[in-house]
Amino acid sequence: MDVFFTFVGRFFGCLRHVVPVLLVLSAVVAALAWLFSVVESIGFFDAFYFAVVTALAVGYGDIVPVTAAGKVIGMALGMVGMVLFGIVVGISTRTIMVVMHPDEVRRGGGDE
Repeated sequence: MDVFFTFVGRFFGCLRHVVPVLLVLSAVVAALAWLFSVVESIGFFDAFYFAVVTALAVGYGDIVPVTAAGKVIGMALGMVGMVLFGIVVGISTRTIMVVMHPDEVRRGGGDE
């Protein structure tokens, strides 16, 4: 259980360094959701739902773009989502390495 708490502490410690980037990317998702709601003539809540589901790469398919502009917005949301979650996965991977193999990380990863 100590490893878990160490991981969580270090993960959020690393995450705080990229909070501005995550906030900007989240704002981009919200802005694209608003634009999607205007282009597709749907409510903002439904557009925001579409944006989050698309950025998470889930894609339920219950809300789909019908206009060309909506499809471009959907593609942009997918790319923003890849960046957002790529950052989180990268931090998670690095944190696991630091917690589980601290000596290798200090030595430079064992590439001698």
